[in-house]
Amino acid sequence: MIKIYIENLLSSIMTDRLIQQIQKIYAFSEEEIDILQGYLVNKFIRKGDHFLNVGQVNRHLAFIDTGLMMHYSIHDGVEIPCNFSLEGDWMASLKSFTEGSSTEVAIKALEDTQVREISAEHLQQLFLSSPRWLLFKSHLVQLVFFTITQHNADLAMLDAKERYYKFMQENPELINRVPQYYIAAYLGIKPQSLSRIRKEG
Repeated sequence: MIKIYIENLLSSIMTDRLIQQIQKIYAFSEEEIDILQGYLVNKFIRKGDHFLNVGQVNRHLAFIDTGLMMHYSIHDGVEIPCNFSLEGDWMASLKSFTEGSSTEVAIKALEDTQVREISAEHLQQLFLSSPRWLLFKSHLVQLVFFTITQHNADLAMLDAKERYYKFMQENPELINRVPQYYIAAYLGIKPQSLSRIRKEG
């Protein structure tokens, strides 16, 4: 009984997080939210396992209830992060998801992660159910574009110390959850240099 109560409580908390996140984008009706929830499927991703591998077609968009995921590409056998997703974020390789093409970006769990995912087919049905969901699509596309553009600008315009301090200010919840060598690679900094910057700070 206690286990069932705890599972129901956690489910309620996670559902509330999803609804709150969506309502920040647009004031969807209860009926519209119910349609979305009817399409969502729970999925557990163990630490180190992948949501998406390089070369696959991304066929699902996922909302993270708990956990932490890393988006990365591989250069000379080295994993180079290009983004991190955590509780309250939606994740996908957007180009692969929208175009149905093979992805050059992998997504793997840095922690045990619980998500709810919706297939591309069901997402299209969701868009047809209400034009308001097109605002949701537009929001996600703009968010991804802004994140990538801003990160590239930071790499080009800020020095190593400035990049790290900005990362700390904007992502304090990631500092102790993401391994330092991944943070260094994401910021375009050698691990030794990042270690020195952290000591100086």
